[in-house]
Amino acid sequence: MAPHAPTPAGGAPRFDAATGRPIADPALQSKPAAKTMFFGALQQQHIIPRLVVIKGEGGDGVTYHLSGTNHIAGRSSGDIRFSEDHFLSPEHALFTAQDSRLFVKDLGSANGVFVRIKSPVPLEHGDCFLVGEQLLRIDARALPDGTPDQEGTYRYSSPRPDGLFRVIQLLAGGGEGRISSARGGSLTLGREGNIVNFPTDRFISGRHARLDVASDSPHLILTDTGSRNGTFVRIKGAQELFHGDYLFVGQQLLRVEIS
Repeated sequence: MAPHAPTPAGGAPRFDAATGRPIADPALQSKPAAKTMFFGALQQQHIIPRLVVIKGEGGDGVTYHLSGTNHIAGRSSGDIRFSEDHFLSPEHALFTAQDSRLFVKDLGSANGVFVRIKSPVPLEHGDCFLVGEQLLRIDARALPDGTPDQEGTYRYSSPRPDGLFRVIQLLAGGGEGRISSARGGSLTLGREGNIVNFPTDRFISGRHARLDVASDSPHLILTDTGSRNGTFVRIKGAQELFHGDYLFVGQQLLRVEIS
């Protein structure tokens, strides 16, 4: 049996007299084939990064669309201004958008730029981080060996801790507060049940974060242990930001959107 041929609008199917094969309808042959689009074409569309200000009660505030290449945030300069935030320097941070990517750089500000960590990060002596309302600095220097002076006299002192590092609380207005030593190579922080507790800080979770001496490097490893409000580290140099990141500049909490 011959294969079924397309039926022209005028009636019965047509066949080639020499071969007996059906002749396709020219109208069907001229119809263009459907084209399949690839997801990659969608991904190549230009994306404008955005910074969303998080209000005190946790809702979204003003959104800044970073449609240009460079955007300065500060108290009195640049196109992202928070004139009433006196924890911001006049020119505080530089945001750079490149090929749908976003970078931030501290412009030598007094208080720095802090980014919320999403996984364990390495830190070293002198680095600063935030848990709740507590600004802390790492002291990883080796303690003096406790030898006597040139005349063979020992100085009065408290018993030496066995911790390999310490964290120093930096107080409002300047100066240092508590200095807490690790236990061996580890230190935990939170509101209760930790080596270092801040029971009156309502922004700190019960078990907030921990520091551990790295096994394969001279660094310390800072880990957020499932806190509600996150752990933030002061950046050094320029750092790339990703969709969903949070950062502090002055007292402004910002969320990054790149989608």
